[in-house]
Amino acid sequence: MIIPMARVRLIGRKDELPQALAALQDAGTLHLATPPDDVPRHAPSARERRRRRDLERALADVDGALAGLRGLDAAVDEAAAAAAAPAGRAAWLAARVRAQTTARVRERQALTDERAALAAFAPLFAELEALIGETGARRLFTVHLLRLRGDGPTTRRLRDVLNRTLGPHELRARTLPDGEVAMLLLAPAARAAEVERLLADAHVESAPVPLALGGGTLVEALARLRPRLAAVDARLAAIAAEAGELAARIGPTLVAARRSFHDELAELAARALAGETPRAFVVEGWLPATGVAGLTARLAAAVPGVSVAEVARAAWHSDDAPVVLRNPTIFEPFERLTAMLPLPRYGSVDPTPFVAVFFPMLFGLIVGDLGYGALLAIVAAILWWRGGARGWSHDLARIAAAIAGYTLLFGLLFGELFGDLGARALGLRPLWMDRHEGILPFLGLAIAIGLVHLVLGLVTAAVARRRHPREAAGRGLAALMMVLIGVVLATMMKLLPGVLFTPALVVLLVALPVLVVLEGATALLELLTTVGHALSYARVMALGTASVMMAMVANQMVGAFGGAVVGVLFALVFHLVNFAIAMFSPTIHVLRLHYVEFFGTFFDPGGDPYRPLSRWSPEPCPEGP
Repeated sequence: MIIPMARVRLIGRKDELPQALAALQDAGTLHLATPPDDVPRHAPSARERRRRRDLERALADVDGALAGLRGLDAAVDEAAAAAAAPAGRAAWLAARVRAQTTARVRERQALTDERAALAAFAPLFAELEALIGETGARRLFTVHLLRLRGDGPTTRRLRDVLNRTLGPHELRARTLPDGEVAMLLLAPAARAAEVERLLADAHVESAPVPLALGGGTLVEALARLRPRLAAVDARLAAIAAEAGELAARIGPTLVAARRSFHDELAELAARALAGETPRAFVVEGWLPATGVAGLTARLAAAVPGVSVAEVARAAWHSDDAPVVLRNPTIFEPFERLTAMLPLPRYGSVDPTPFVAVFFPMLFGLIVGDLGYGALLAIVAAILWWRGGARGWSHDLARIAAAIAGYTLLFGLLFGELFGDLGARALGLRPLWMDRHEGILPFLGLAIAIGLVHLVLGLVTAAVARRRHPREAAGRGLAALMMVLIGVVLATMMKLLPGVLFTPALVVLLVALPVLVVLEGATALLELLTTVGHALSYARVMALGTASVMMAMVANQMVGAFGGAVVGVLFALVFHLVNFAIAMFSPTIHVLRLHYVEFFGTFFDPGGDPYRPLSRWSPEPCPEGP
């Protein structure tokens, strides 16, 4: 539900504004608003504008310094308690640490790249060392380091040419991380010129010795490989230790400075929203109606000279008030689904309770299988086990549990356990409807649920717009006409006594011009659109029938492949595919039925989120006091 809000006005001496704003930040409940047009706005002074620029620059340095420490894998404790340093010293320190960490991040990246390059060649260098052995053998051979793309035919052709032309030689290859192939060719020194010509004819280029090894020949670089790797590792360890020490020593100061800078910037922004005269200030804003007394008492204790008065409801517009949603615990997870759309406008209706009831019910109606319901329950248990006390995983677990409950319920009513496996193996029978054979009754059920859903939306719209009698009457009449259309269709399908057909049709024809008078000529088009929306609930039948048919096809695979084991494996794979489809397809289509068809009857988007003035925290502030 959308909780009621109150607008309050704070009035005090002009010199008390900083203390009042500090008390509001401590309270963290007042969403600031602009004062009335007849009250002059606070004009930021040159000093305040300069201070804002300095704070924004210092805050960018603090964020850059903390990001640099994180980039060096140095943990900074966000909860570390540290007294805020003087603003000037904190800004200077942040700029210094930012420059230092930026340089270290660049250095570490260069060292990491160098180490990766050296490590890629290390196995070949080790083989070179084993091949050439003593210093005397080194004078008898020339060593070539080749590098070519990972092309198997090219490598084989090169081997064939070398075998035919050179005779005795050694060729070793390694695949590098980038996909290229590094090759080490050891050939007689007397045939060095011939080797160069063969490589040029084959369009194979010699790879240069890594610059980190000082250039020169491979044999000369061999002695420098291991010391350089050790030096790189030592420097990387030193950078990590330096970053860890810096995070432990200065991290808490940076965290405290970031909090202080954010709070001061918020105070400056709040001052810009205040009204003031030469002697007094005025601050207005919204908060939950239940929190007015608490805020009044808090301000009376902190700034006794400030008066707090609640603005009469007739003096402000609903469109200006921020929106706070609060639902019972059982409905709270479904706010994740309604949050995908803009907030409802203040004074309208929160759709969360409707989604909490109809979304899992329609999902369960589509899947409707005891086996798949059990699998959904397992998924919900895993999400619950892996999720924390709050968060996406925890809420998804509760949504999945509701879906699993409805899926199990409809599975029992339809008599389905992995399709018709329950009927075959356990003699399971439907308690209500056989979806496999009763396609038309299932279609009627889906459309009937759609009619109920949309009529509920129209009634909700009529109640929400009760302050506008003409609109409320139009929505209520549209709801009545949808019921009458349902009665007419039900009598035509012989689901209701035929005696109801004529009265329902007469009332429907009489109500039609009244609806046009109330809502205009477009009301007829909207009514036809709503009827079309009700028919679109047939997708519930289509998806449910497709799911049970796929499950039955999976069961028939057991005897379709000759061997029982192969058939069971194919059946399991098909059931897993069907279950995966049952996880996603109903979600998409049921959400569409809510967002497009159902919400279109009453949902009024455009609400502003409730963002009270408060002390800054790295975690987003919870909505509501």
